[in-house]
Amino acid sequence: MSGKEIGANCRVGRREARGILLALMLAPLSCAAETAIAAPGANSASAHLSFRIVIPPVFRVLQITPVKEGYQYLVWTNMPSILLNGIEYRFNRVGETTLTIPAPPAGIFIVHGL
Repeated sequence: MSGKEIGANCRVGRREARGILLALMLAPLSCAAETAIAAPGANSASAHLSFRIVIPPVFRVLQITPVKEGYQYLVWTNMPSILLNGIEYRFNRVGETTLTIPAPPAGIFIVHGL
């Protein structure tokens, strides 16, 4: 094997050592951030983040029970009121509630499940 192979007699001379040390000493300085020249307020940051959630209206009929007055519907809704056939029905809370609709006159059919 000759002395020019990798790992053979690795000697670093004075001139090369000074060059390596100088490069290592100057490396952090070249990477350092300059804060003295920066504009006023550059050391602070602020941000504004907002979310918009759109919840579509939901009205689900869970159960239909015929009663003497008409039909009683067990419904689930996320709205405070609904409009059926031009009549507004208001609920005291959002969620599951009971809604009683008077029976239609004779000869009119109500189709459920549409």
